This record gives sequence, structure tokens and C-alpha cells, in this order.
Amino acid sequence: MHGSKGLAATSLLACALLCQQASDAAIRRPGPSRPPTPELEHLPEIVAAIERGEFGESLSDKQKALRGALNFFSPFPGGNGRACATCHSPRDGYSLSPETVESRWRRLQAARRTDPSADDPLFRSIDADDGKQDYTLLRTRALIKVRIPLPERVRLTDSPQATHVTVSRAVPPLSMLKYTAPYQQDRTIPTLEEQARAAVSAHMEASAPPTAEFLESVAHFERGLFANAGARRVAAAIDAGRSAVDVDPPLTALERRGKDRFDFLCGKCHGGPAQVENREDRIFPPFDGSANPKSLNVGVSNPLPSGLTSEIHGPAFDLPMQRFTIDLPNGGSVELSSSDPGTVLTDVHALETVGGNQVFNRFDIPQLRGINETAPYFHDHRAQSLEDVLRHYQRFFAFINEVRGFPLPKIPDEDVEPIVAYMRKAF
Repeated sequence: MHGSKGLAATSLLACALLCQQASDAAIRRPGPSRPPTPELEHLPEIVAAIERGEFGESLSDKQKALRGALNFFSPFPGGNGRACATCHSPRDGYSLSPETVESRWRRLQAARRTDPSADDPLFRSIDADDGKQDYTLLRTRALIKVRIPLPERVRLTDSPQATHVTVSRAVPPLSMLKYTAPYQQDRTIPTLEEQARAAVSAHMEASAPPTAEFLESVAHFERGLFANAGARRVAAAIDAGRSAVDVDPPLTALERRGKDRFDFLCGKCHGGPAQVENREDRIFPPFDGSANPKSLNVGVSNPLPSGLTSEIHGPAFDLPMQRFTIDLPNGGSVELSSSDPGTVLTDVHALETVGGNQVFNRFDIPQLRGINETAPYFHDHRAQSLEDVLRHYQRFFAFINEVRGFPLPKIPDEDVEPIVAYMRKAF
């Protein structure tokens, strides 16, 4: 009886929250009109998942998750019209794909033919390539602008007085978040609450900070997001203290070979239970020479190091580069160019251990659950498919062996198809 009452209370709250959302959307306010927000269509299925207990079994957990879902999907008050879901789209594994961006752009242009004031909050000048209305990188690669404070010993060579640098990055997918802190591509934010606070300020341009209740509810909702049932089973195993769990569906012979090769070739970095949890049991010392095994330089940001070639580099893929001057602990300095130098902008301790390009272009090593829904890949979306990813790693592993002299196993051509087949089936 208690469970039934709890479920009924949760359902009533869900109805109330959804009615509030619908009522708010129906109110005509001065200013540009907006096409319907496509993410809101996912709310009913999310409410059903909350009622099933996927975000916590207690009534309190369900209420907090419902409030968090509403906050996640609703435009932040006093902001630029964006919600968390504006960029973390459920249809893209809570990431953002070029297809989604282009669909919204075309829908917006169609709306403007009859209503010149029509608007979509995804398109804001803070994410324009020219700071105004050129959305080429957003439309073609779903990259947003991230503004990062420069650490004390790093400065822009061509703008030495600058205090920040702006880079273009993909929106990270939201899954397994209970186990993958710190967050962002450069591991700069320690908690989900802090991540939400930063997003409200930087991406929603809010005039006032969010409340503690807002941050806690959004974080609670995000902790309950898992890409699929397999990811949820992995989470249950981790919570139960089991260090290993096999959640793979039945595999073909090709996929079983792919699993074996994935474990051998990829599992050293994508480690943890079922190769999805970010852990420290990676290759050590890392092949990029850093003292931090939680992030690695795998040759993605341009320019490529001398001696490395890759099919995901070149004029069709590379992003504009900036020059950086880094003051080293020994009193010297080094100048390097990069489209995005990664964790060196947020991990000044890396400068204490190594110099040169070995501390540059390092990024977080992501979990892989739901990877079928989150193409393109890497921090700047330059790999269009899993095959592209594997082909890049073929070249990169060979480079590390032959040029850097680090004994990484090479990836033979015959391993690409089975590894990709396994990842598509099991992740």
C-alpha cells in the first residue's frame, strides 16, 4: 500500500510539473517567437523511467529527479532561452550531433519565412565563429565555444595580455556520470553541481546564479542517466562492489573476436568494470610522457606531431590554431601551436613534470557506453564513425611504436571490423 501511495504521489507530482511546463510554454511574452522545443517530447518517457525507480526508489528520490528533469529541460530563468537539454539532446545520447543542429537550423529558417522574429536558443552569438551569426562549426560539427582562463604560466603568444582562450569543443554525452568525475573534456570540474553552475553562467548567460536546489536536483537527475540497460547493469555491479561484470548480449564469432581484441588493445585505457569506468589503472607511465594517466594525448588536436599521419587530419578536418607560450619550471619557455591544447590549460601541475608538446593536447579518457548514439567522435568531432576512430588509432599506435619507441601493440587491419562490430553490439 505504501508503495502504491508513493507511486500515486509521484505521478501527481509529474502531472503537476508537466502541466506547469505546458502552461509556461503557452504564455505569450514580448520578444521573438520560438519553434517548439524538440527535447520536451522526451519528458513523458523520462517521467515513466523515474516512476520505475531508475533514478532512485524512494519517494524523495523520485520527487528530486522529477524536479531535476524539469530544471534540465526548461529554459533557465533570466538566461538566453537555453536549457541543459538545448545542447545535451536525448536524441543524441544527451550529446549534440551535427544532424540535430542542422535540423533545428533548417526549422528555424523555415519559421523565419513567415515570422522574422522566430528564434531558437541553440543559436546564440557566444557559439558563433565570428561572435555574431556565423554558425559554420556549430552546424557542420556541432561544436560549441568554451572560454577557459589561462593559467599563470601559459599565455597567448599573439595576445600576451589575454586572460582567457576560446576553443571549439563537442558536447560530452551524459552517461555513467556517477563514476566519471571530474567532468568536461579537460577534467576541469569536480562535481555535477559545479558543472551545472558553470553551464548556467557560461552557456545560458544567466543574470543571476542558480539556487542550491536547482543544482542539486539537476545533478541528481544526471546521476540517473545511463545510455542503455547494459550501462545500468554495470552501474549496479559497481554499486554492489563487484569489480567485474559481463553485461554483453549474445555475441557472434566475429563479435567475440572483437571483444578479445578490444580488451587487449583498448581496455588498457578504457578500463574498469566491462571497460567503461574511468580508472587510474591505465598504461603507466603514459606514452605521452605526462605524470597524469587519467588524460592522454592521442594525436587528435592539430597540428599532428612530426611523423604521424591520420585520415582525420587535413584541411577538411583541422580547426584554427592558436600559439601558446609556456613558461617552464626551469626558467625557460616553449612556444607551441594547437587547435585545442586540452588539460594543460587547467592542470598547471603538468608543467612541473614535463615540457614541450608532451603536456599539450591531452584530454579526458571517456567511458564508451552508448557510443552508437554519440557520433561524431573525439573532443572536436573529427572522426565521423567508429571505423574512422580505429583507423586513426592504427596510425597512432604505429607512430608511438616506431617514432616514440613506446611498445604499444599495433592494430592490424583484420582487427578493425571485429572491434567495431563488438562495440556496436555491446556498448
